Amino acid sequence: MAACDKQDVVEQPRKTLVEAIFNKYIDDMEVECDVHVFVPKRGPAKISESGDLILPRNLHLTDCDVGVAGDCDELRRMCQAVCELDLMQNKISQWTEVFKVIKEIPNLTFLNLTSNPLTPCEELGDPDLVFPGMKQLVLNHTNIDWGSIVRILHVFPGLNELHLSLNGYSDINFPDDFSYPALRKLHFNGNSVTDWSQLKRLGHTFTQLRNLVLTTCELTSLGEEEEIAAAFPHLCVLNINKTRVGRWEEIDKLRLFPALTDVRVVGIPLFEGISDKKRRQLLIARTPNIAYLNGSVVPAQEREDAERAFVRHYMGEDSKPARYEELEARYGKLDALVNIDLTPPSSCKVTVICEDKQEEMDVSVNQTVTQFKKFLTNFVGHPPSKWVLFYHETQLNFGPSRMLYPNRKLYAYNVSDGDEFIIYMKS
Repeated sequence: MAACDKQDVVEQPRKTLVEAIFNKYIDDMEVECDVHVFVPKRGPAKISESGDLILPRNLHLTDCDVGVAGDCDELRRMCQAVCELDLMQNKISQWTEVFKVIKEIPNLTFLNLTSNPLTPCEELGDPDLVFPGMKQLVLNHTNIDWGSIVRILHVFPGLNELHLSLNGYSDINFPDDFSYPALRKLHFNGNSVTDWSQLKRLGHTFTQLRNLVLTTCELTSLGEEEEIAAAFPHLCVLNINKTRVGRWEEIDKLRLFPALTDVRVVGIPLFEGISDKKRRQLLIARTPNIAYLNGSVVPAQEREDAERAFVRHYMGEDSKPARYEELEARYGKLDALVNIDLTPPSSCKVTVICEDKQEEMDVSVNQTVTQFKKFLTNFVGHPPSKWVLFYHETQLNFGPSRMLYPNRKLYAYNVSDGDEFIIYMKS
C-alpha cells in the first residue's frame, strides 16, 4: 500500500517550452499534405505562408510548468520574432536549459526567470557561450548565489538592466577584481542588506550604474560621506522607498552623489508624523541637486518656496542643520509668515498603475503631461511612445480618461490626493 501511495505522488514530467507554447497558442492542428496548419488560441500570434506559427515579440508564459527547452529546431522556427520572453514561476532548474532557449531565439533582449528553482551555475567550459544581445535579465526570487551571478554576467556581456530582488541577500560577495561596466539599472528590492558598506560594493562592481532601486530593504544609513562619490560616481536615480532611514542627516547625504538628480523616498520612519506638504518641502530644501522627487518635477518656484519655508522652520531652533546657514545667506533673515496661504497645493499624492505594478507618488501639478510622461519612463520601463496614459479621478469616479493634450498642465485636470494614473501598453 505504501508503495502505491509513493507512486501516486511522483512528480509529473516537466513541460518543454515548445509544449507550453503549443498549449497556449494552438487550438487545433491539422495535417494535410505534410503541411502543419496551426490555429492560434489567442493573438497576436500569426501563421506563416508555410503554416508555421509565428509568435509575438513579447511572449508571456507564466506558470506553465516549463522545465526544459524542448525541440530546438521547432523553437527556432517559431521564435524568430520574439524579443521579450517571460518565464516567471516555472520549473527551470538548469542554466544549460536557459542557454539552449536563448541560443534558439536570436533576437531575444529581455528574459524574466523570476521564481524558477535555478540551481547554481557551474563553471562554463565553453568560451563561445556568449549572448551579447541580451539587455535585460530578471532573476528575482531565484536565490541565485554571487558566484553564479559572476558566471552569468560573463555570458551576458551587454546587460544594461538586472533584477536581483527578493533573493534573501544579507551581504554582497563580488570578487574585488570583478567589474561590470555595461550595467545601467539594478533592482535590489526586498533583500536583507542593512549595511551601506555592503551596498557600496554594488557601485564598485557596476561602475557605470545610473539607476539603483532599493525598495523595502533594511537599509538605515547611506554610509560614510567620504565614500559616496567614489562608490557611485554616475548614479542619477536612487529609490529608497520603504527602507528604515530614520535621520535627516542621512537625507543630507543625497547631495553627495555627484550625478544624482532623481530620488524616490516615501514610507520611511523619518516621515512619521510629518504632513505631506511639510515633508516635501524639507526634502527639497535639503537636496539642491534633486530635480525629480517622488515621481514629479521640482519647479524653480516650488524649490524657492520650500527653501524659504525651511529657513522659517528652523530659525527658532537652537540646533540648526548645516543647510540652514546656506539658505539664510541666500534669502536673509525672514519674517515669520502671518498671512494665510490660500493658494492650491502644488503637489498631490497619487497612485500610478502599470499592468501588475503600482506605486504611490508625490506629483507636481505644475508640470505638463509631456513632462510627467517623460518622468514615468523609468517606472514603466519603456518610452512614452510604447504606452498611453489615463487619468482616473477617484472621488466622482467617472472612469479613466485618456490624457490627450501634451502641453496641458496637470492642475488643469483638477488632480487631487488619492487619484490614479493608469498606463496601458500599446499592442
